[in-house]
Amino acid sequence: MALSGPVERERGAGALAALGHRRFRRYSAGVLVSLTGNWVEAAAFGYVVLLLGGSAATLALIGFLNTIPNLIWGLPAGALADRYDQRRLLLGFQGANMVVAVVLAVLWQTGSLTVPVLGAIALVGGSLGTLSFPAFQGMLASTVPRRTLESAVAINSLLLQLARFLGPAIAGFVLAAGGPTWVFAINAVSFLGVFVAVAMLPGSRAAAGVAVSKLGGAMSEGLRYVFGQRSLASLMVLTLVGGVFGTPPVAFMLPGIVRFQLDAGPATLGAVTAALGLGSLLGSVALLVLARRANKGEPVLAGYVLSALAIAAVGVSSSIPLTFALAVVGGFCGVVFVGLSTVVVQAMASDQMRARAMAIWAAAFVGLLPLGALITAGLAAWLGAGGAVLIDGLAMLVGGIAVIALRPELAWLGCAALPEACVAATNPAAIALEQELNAAAPAPT
Repeated sequence: MALSGPVERERGAGALAALGHRRFRRYSAGVLVSLTGNWVEAAAFGYVVLLLGGSAATLALIGFLNTIPNLIWGLPAGALADRYDQRRLLLGFQGANMVVAVVLAVLWQTGSLTVPVLGAIALVGGSLGTLSFPAFQGMLASTVPRRTLESAVAINSLLLQLARFLGPAIAGFVLAAGGPTWVFAINAVSFLGVFVAVAMLPGSRAAAGVAVSKLGGAMSEGLRYVFGQRSLASLMVLTLVGGVFGTPPVAFMLPGIVRFQLDAGPATLGAVTAALGLGSLLGSVALLVLARRANKGEPVLAGYVLSALAIAAVGVSSSIPLTFALAVVGGFCGVVFVGLSTVVVQAMASDQMRARAMAIWAAAFVGLLPLGALITAGLAAWLGAGGAVLIDGLAMLVGGIAVIALRPELAWLGCAALPEACVAATNPAAIALEQELNAAAPAPT
């Protein structure tokens, strides 16, 4: 089956086609500034916990508080983004986030910041981030025509990883030269970028039917929509396993790995985090090409498995150069998995369901992350930071292999779920299997 018409011309324009739209360029520039500031703070946050007397287990507990809002607010956030003006939601939530960053700077500067206070602030910041995510995704989709959406999602992922690369490098320098006060202040100022970008976009209208429906009904409708599609539901389960076991080592345990296993300081932490960011950045460049494939299943699965192996290897590494190399590999493969997953969800979802579908994806990825953080905290208290990371990586690998064995259609993501997007020579067995499974599955109620 060949592509034709506008879609064919847009694909022929290349992976950077979304940059041809002014709204997308403005939005992306502002988001890049804000994301860089976020990563400056995120890279230093765990080290601040240690400076306040926390342990490796404390890092995971703070991570639990920062991520539990995803379980509480994830689905309501998607319904809100489809129900109300996404621009106003973003301006409100991001303004509150800016206030949180200012409060952190003031508390550290005055010597008033403690681990319990930091935990409370992590809970508030996590709630604001969760509530913002679906609106961010909806606004991104509104900046380009649907035919260039895959390009926009891939470029957005590239910008995220660029910020992830720049932020930790800046954080390492700022921590050494000015201390945590300047880290928090830089993050606060960076929110101006997203304010300007969002303010220049037109407001959004509520999706048809959502504005008049109850919030609970909108959430239920979103769940039926997502889990009524077998390939998409399978991807959500795989993403959930990766979120529970793969995210805590990366998000919470790197400071513990650097301090207790590599016996190093903030400069090494910044370098390891930057190495992870470099791998992620390279993975996002690859994503620009992979996002244009009709069949995205194979790179999604390869990224997942190799990420799990890299995480497990970091847990046993006592060599700084080897840990750097593993961070690059893990960052690359992790972005391929996560980035292509978001491309699949964005492309499969209708305009009316996109924010809710992305909220469900986010809930699958980080909704049970608090449980993963608690598991990692217990493992760290028992086995140390390295042992906890090793066990997490192995659990991610084994769990993922089990999901893939039960749901082989994951190997044909994008193609099997969207047969009209497949080009000639795509494996026809994938489409046949998807149609057979969907026909056999009970209809959602």
